Amino acid sequence: MYNKILVALDLQDTPGSEATLQSLNEYITPGMEVELLSVVPDIQMPLVASYLPENIMQEALDAMRAELTQLADTNLPKELDVSIWVTAGKAPKRIIARAKEIDADLILIRAAKHGRMENMMMGSVTAKVVQAAECSVLVTR
Repeated sequence: MYNKILVALDLQDTPGSEATLQSLNEYITPGMEVELLSVVPDIQMPLVASYLPENIMQEALDAMRAELTQLADTNLPKELDVSIWVTAGKAPKRIIARAKEIDADLILIRAAKHGRMENMMMGSVTAKVVQAAECSVLVTR
């Protein structure tokens, strides 16, 4: 049914990430490609960035890559073709852009539970992905 699935994971929610990967198992077919993606927010203020070590972003991306690899190793079948992509930026834009880059058939993303004020102020990453994605989006809870 699906040939290439992009799985967007929030590594601040490990149980949610594990649940999302468990739900992915229902859609696995022979020859399917899966890419796990996580996004670290950019340091957008030069003043703030000037107080941080130069390599802080690379260290964060490396740590995320290692965590995604561990999640895949413990929650997905070994024979599944899994790639890892970590990036920095605004999560909805990076998820949608990556889905286009790899020509994903499906984006799998978890619905996060945020407070009403947080959703009013910045909106839901999941909602923004659902609204703007050009491929199908499956939202898990």
